Amino acid sequence: MPRPVYFYLAASFFMGLANTIFDVVFNFYLAERGINEGDAGVIYAIATGAMAVAVVPLLFLGRYVSQRTLLIGASVLYTVPFAGLPFVASVASASVVLSLILAGMLGLLSVGNAIAGKQVPEAARTRLFSAFFISYLGAGVIGSALVSAVSGWLHTSDLEKYRFFLLLSFLSACLMLVLRFPSARSVQQTAAAVSHEETRAPGEKRNFVTLFVAAGFLGASIALFFRFANVLFSQVYDIPVSDISLILGTDKIVSIFGAIFAPVLVKRFSLRPTAAFFGVLAVLGLLLQSLTVPLIVFVVLYLLRLLFNYCLMPLLDTVAMSGFAPARQMFSIGLRQSSFYLGGAVAAAVYGDLLDGGRWQAALWVSAGCALVGSLAMTLVRSGEAGPRPVREEKVLENA
Repeated sequence: MPRPVYFYLAASFFMGLANTIFDVVFNFYLAERGINEGDAGVIYAIATGAMAVAVVPLLFLGRYVSQRTLLIGASVLYTVPFAGLPFVASVASASVVLSLILAGMLGLLSVGNAIAGKQVPEAARTRLFSAFFISYLGAGVIGSALVSAVSGWLHTSDLEKYRFFLLLSFLSACLMLVLRFPSARSVQQTAAAVSHEETRAPGEKRNFVTLFVAAGFLGASIALFFRFANVLFSQVYDIPVSDISLILGTDKIVSIFGAIFAPVLVKRFSLRPTAAFFGVLAVLGLLLQSLTVPLIVFVVLYLLRLLFNYCLMPLLDTVAMSGFAPARQMFSIGLRQSSFYLGGAVAAAVYGDLLDGGRWQAALWVSAGCALVGSLAMTLVRSGEAGPRPVREEKVLENA
């Protein structure tokens, strides 16, 4: 891999570290500032919505500035609001700060992945995006352990403790910002390559629609476990919060193995059958979870669901690039990110309503249906390598 790709992976690690430290303590910090769970839900709904629509100004700016400028701008947008997290004290201020962070994050995921994807051959992209998830999730494991260990050493009030960790997440984001500069080097292109980029790949319009459906339904499916895993375990088995936390603490480790498996399987099988295979496995696991099964079986199926999700994610990112001409790959990756989080936000409202009524089985069935639609839609995104421009018939006759 080229040197900028290693800086991209290092920056992804510190982005994951900043996100994890922030995620672990932010809800507790909000509670200390007098913001209850209902208001926290409003904050996350506003911020997730901002993240989903952030792709629109990103694509507009992409017409006027380089991808390098966009990446650095997104990095600054992501990093600077972290400095305000220890001082937010209302729903409005928390919503604004979190919206800016998530909007910057979508820009980093869209532009950063597009630049890194162009640095490697098409056959190596699944391995590249798997390495991204390994770096990101590995940082999550380290961040969670760091918060757990340091919390025991700090003998301060809870509010000051949470502020310390939010400051630590800001410092991690600053390191990410520094590493983004050497990772933002664009691939040098010849005039022929630029002309090749302008050629529209066959079936792009259909691919855009199919990618939007695939990413949206996959995001909707996994949102059940991303947002409501603790509620699900509590309703099904009525086990203590400490036991639930122990179960959820293993999820990132299992997810890393899922990201490792994806490029290994793509080497043996083609991309789209592999996506369909993992999608079917996810559906079967979710349906089995809806039955009355022992706790250990439910836990194993929960961890397998995360494993299958992170097998699919590198494949989804690869599909988001392979189905489109290079000139529109930043748009396709941005569409994938936006649709994934938008689908998750819509589904979260559905799951919340179902779980509020104690209908956890119905929530699992909805998740299974979304996983099936999303994985099958992935198989319908066709490779869009732009072919050479057709030679005009007049030139052919003239040469003859």
